[in-house]
Amino acid sequence: MRRKAEFYSFLRNVANYYGTDVDALIRGESFALEVPKAAELGENIQQRSEFLKSINLDYVTDLSGYKLRGATEKSITGRKKDGRYLARLDHTQGKYQLAETDSGIIVPWAMFDNFARFGDRLAALYAEFVQTQIALDQLKVGWYGKSVAENTSAADMSDVNKGWMQLAREEKPENVMEDGATVGKIKIFGEGADFENLDHLAAELKSGIDLRHRDRNDLVFLVGADLIGKEAELINKAHGLTPTEKAVLGSQNLLGAFGGMRGIVPPNFPARGAVVTTLSNLSIYVQDASVRRSYRNDEDRKGIVDSYYRNEGYVVEDAGLFTAIEFENVKLPGEDD
Repeated sequence: MRRKAEFYSFLRNVANYYGTDVDALIRGESFALEVPKAAELGENIQQRSEFLKSINLDYVTDLSGYKLRGATEKSITGRKKDGRYLARLDHTQGKYQLAETDSGIIVPWAMFDNFARFGDRLAALYAEFVQTQIALDQLKVGWYGKSVAENTSAADMSDVNKGWMQLAREEKPENVMEDGATVGKIKIFGEGADFENLDHLAAELKSGIDLRHRDRNDLVFLVGADLIGKEAELINKAHGLTPTEKAVLGSQNLLGAFGGMRGIVPPNFPARGAVVTTLSNLSIYVQDASVRRSYRNDEDRKGIVDSYYRNEGYVVEDAGLFTAIEFENVKLPGEDD
């Protein structure tokens, strides 16, 4: 590291901001974040992704407990002749459970030196780099996470935590479609497909959510890049579009309404995935007193080891407001039966 003076100045600013001991910070010791600062850090990470900042990030006291929002049994408005009309929160869908989560990254000396060249922008550039990686990982776990391993090793991060898809499988398995006409396969597009296009698929998924939710205007159709790309390809072929017309259309221009819902391709979403829900139905919970940070210059690794530790978990607030396809079972035209 050529810019050690800037590094130590950076650490002094961090210590001052978080109210921690600068000497301990320079030694690489971790420090706990007070709740307001922990929440502010979480919000800063959330801002690194348009999708992530559209869902809920909540700080809770306990490692496990009831969902903060949960679901109601039915509509909450009516009347009762001899009393008050009341709906009850349905806590039968299960509790939330947080797990130890450790995000660690090595910021190479060369990268830090480059950030330091920008003077007052050093802290902002450093934060953007680290926080963007954390945000993308949170989304990856949200869609691919299946279990909580003592020692994680899965390349797709499926063993870091149980994400939204896995929670849906467990809490309301009938809302996760595994089969089309053939057991274990869902064929989309082409002759003999279970769904001829994405509009058909979206409408089918929408019909699977609880009846009281079907007329909501905040429902969204989350869809993978492979499915959007294939639909664009088929439209181009069917209409004989020129290369210029294809470029004007593009995959993103297909993201209008599917089954009457807005289409979104979230970051790190399964390429063949599809989900119908609302953004407000998806949550990440963090235990407020669990958050720790550390920054350590590591000579052997030739970089700064940056660590963000917390107890974290995923929540589908209302399992009846979430339907999906099992993305690993999707087959596209031309693939082996």
